[in-house]
Amino acid sequence: MNIKKLKVIDMKKELPIGISTFAELIQKNYVYVDKTEIIYQLVSRKKYYFLHRPRRFGKSLLVSTLAEILSGNKKLFAGLAIDSLPYDWQQHPIIMISFSDIDCTTPENLNISLKHCLVRIAKQYQINLETINTPGTMLQDLVKALAEQNTVALLIDEYDYAILKHIHSPEMAHAMRETLKNFYIIIKGLDKDLRFVFFTGISKFSQTSIFSGLNNLEDISLDEPFNTLLGYTKSEIITYFPMHLAEAAQSIDYSETQLLENITDWYDGYLFTGMHNNTKIYNPFSVLLFLSKKRFSNYWFQTATPTFLINLLKLHDYPIQNFEHIEATESELGTFDINTLPLKTLLFQTGYLTINSYNSETGNYLLTYPNRETRNSYREITKS
Repeated sequence: MNIKKLKVIDMKKELPIGISTFAELIQKNYVYVDKTEIIYQLVSRKKYYFLHRPRRFGKSLLVSTLAEILSGNKKLFAGLAIDSLPYDWQQHPIIMISFSDIDCTTPENLNISLKHCLVRIAKQYQINLETINTPGTMLQDLVKALAEQNTVALLIDEYDYAILKHIHSPEMAHAMRETLKNFYIIIKGLDKDLRFVFFTGISKFSQTSIFSGLNNLEDISLDEPFNTLLGYTKSEIITYFPMHLAEAAQSIDYSETQLLENITDWYDGYLFTGMHNNTKIYNPFSVLLFLSKKRFSNYWFQTATPTFLINLLKLHDYPIQNFEHIEATESELGTFDINTLPLKTLLFQTGYLTINSYNSETGNYLLTYPNRETRNSYREITKS
């Protein structure tokens, strides 16, 4: 009996808590919930994409996974869904920028930090960049130099970080927006040199305010095929974490059925589409921490609640509302403006509200709290 138990433990993979680098996750034997069949739809269809999701939902891991696929690192994907699909595995140069790693304290520091980032990427490809230019011009020069090898993949994570960091100060937020706009505007003229462009963030600012002429950026945030691109489904939790579930059930003296019911109550309930799809999504960060600590708690609230949300709630003194059933138009869900910040838009984009249903006659969405964790967490925010 003991020998069998040891063998089971040996087979169990580590929980990927805080791991957002795909290569590390695979090479160090962490659990990877295989999303590559859905990712294949992205890399084999169109070129320009935008996706917004709440914090701690796996956006950075998705960007890292895209980078490895577009780099042609097929060996990392052995046994995964994309390995059996007709992807060409060409090696494309990668420009990957995470704005959470960029100094966004002032517009000047943002420009300087962006330049340093581009220089570092260029050095990886033995390219020298002229730092006397603006970050936008440097991006243009880098893309054109890399395109001599092959078309380039441009991956931007946390595209809105610099604005959200200062959203409680409209003047500074506007300055950051203009700085980013001047950087992103360069992308439109690089079409022939680009293989793939992908933006992620928490919020969705209007294209005219941030992306200007980049009007071919397709927002897939509420599209049915990509509802399950991030986060876990119930079947994925059962499939990829059976031993962790068994250990947690034993630890807290639950049957596995009881355990799944409680995990669902605490951490399930997210829906990122209203169209003919009722597959609810579990918060991946909270599920992983529960499986690690084997006790239920508001894990996501403790580490993933954006500072800007708390600042805005204090600044604007929003009235406390009942969000069990609140109606919103698609434009309200997808429009975030520095000067106009509806509370339901804030709470939806930060993950405190989710889609409950869609009315095809009115074209409106009904929102609700996803689960016990978000309901409890919102009460915690409004108390402070």
